[in-house]
Amino acid sequence: MNKVLFSLILFPFCIVAQTNNLTGSPYSFFGLGVSTNSSIGKNSALGRGGYALNSNFLINNLNPAALGTLGEKSFLFDFGFLTEISTVANRSTEETRVAGNFSNLAIASSITPKSAFGLSVVPYSDVGYSLIGIDSNVEGSSNSFISNVFGTGSLNDLRLSYGSSLTDDLRAGVYISYLFGAISERESVTALSGFVNESTLTISEENKYNGFRFGLGLQYSVFPNLTLGWNLSLPTTLSGTRDRSVEKTLDFIPTPVENETDLDIDGFDLPLEVGTGILFSPIPKIHVNLDYTLKLWNATDQRDNIGEFVNQYIYGIGVEYLKADRSFNYLDRIRIRAGFNYDSGYLNINGNVIDAYSITAGLGIPLGARSQSMLNIGFSSSSRGSTEGILVEERLNTININLSLKDIWFRKRKIN
Repeated sequence: MNKVLFSLILFPFCIVAQTNNLTGSPYSFFGLGVSTNSSIGKNSALGRGGYALNSNFLINNLNPAALGTLGEKSFLFDFGFLTEISTVANRSTEETRVAGNFSNLAIASSITPKSAFGLSVVPYSDVGYSLIGIDSNVEGSSNSFISNVFGTGSLNDLRLSYGSSLTDDLRAGVYISYLFGAISERESVTALSGFVNESTLTISEENKYNGFRFGLGLQYSVFPNLTLGWNLSLPTTLSGTRDRSVEKTLDFIPTPVENETDLDIDGFDLPLEVGTGILFSPIPKIHVNLDYTLKLWNATDQRDNIGEFVNQYIYGIGVEYLKADRSFNYLDRIRIRAGFNYDSGYLNINGNVIDAYSITAGLGIPLGARSQSMLNIGFSSSSRGSTEGILVEERLNTININLSLKDIWFRKRKIN
């Protein structure tokens, strides 16, 4: 019980930490930002999939039904960090950016021998962009001005999950998520020397969103070496408010122009999401997971200032090799992982859909001879967008480090 209390005390601090940047992507300018690259446990190294993975050594946030496999009197605690190094390029220039921070906190605990609950906070989307030196003309004049735009923020997913084993082969689960966060944009407009007096106009806006989302999941073990998984996330609308301030600086003297808070803005619609996955072992020591996710953005009838939202398809494949789970040889118990992920994208800009693909790899390193705890290290190399038209190509290298701790409660040591 002390472990649960300690974890719950940490949650508020970790939620605050989630407001810092986890991306430097220019594509985070659109919508609510880019989908996070962080995952709990080993998912990030397995092509970011795992609808059919169990929860013996993993808090599987992709499918609440997996909690039904946690086991009796078991407790899992997982926290992680993410670092992202991105290179953004167009046809003439290239720029490197680095972002990183705390990425997740999650706990899971058994309730009965066949059921368990999970509580987690992870990033849902990340924003971190900068548009420097945008030169524009004043309408009806030969004068011009320079704009610099900076955006930061994130949306977070605070999730409570429950899973249960209905039979030895069938598991079901449900979850409720509270999505919340803020996206800030600061624009600085500087008049050039053509004006009588040089001046700067600073416009600051902070959009705050929140809302609930519900989902459910199923897992079915067809054979000992074949498991199927499904997950359904219901559509929802996030309500929003805006704080806005405008300040003018003339001859180095700032003067407030406008200051408004809690303005109502249009809500943001999240689509119906359907996911399915397969976990199988084609040969001993090898485990393969295949995943497919469909996000029905077309049904939201939503548009961005520049593009329109389209249905999104995500494919993932992951492979894990484990020589021997209970070997006395430490190296035999190290898990080797690799995967691939393709995301068709959800935003269409001038006829170009912003798709992305990732190659992933990682290790699961046991923390002791008898311990079920593990250090999970995941690496991914990704590419998003292209240099066609007004678009830019983004290449990302991401490192996920997760410490996954598992313990058994109320176990008595027996000494003969």
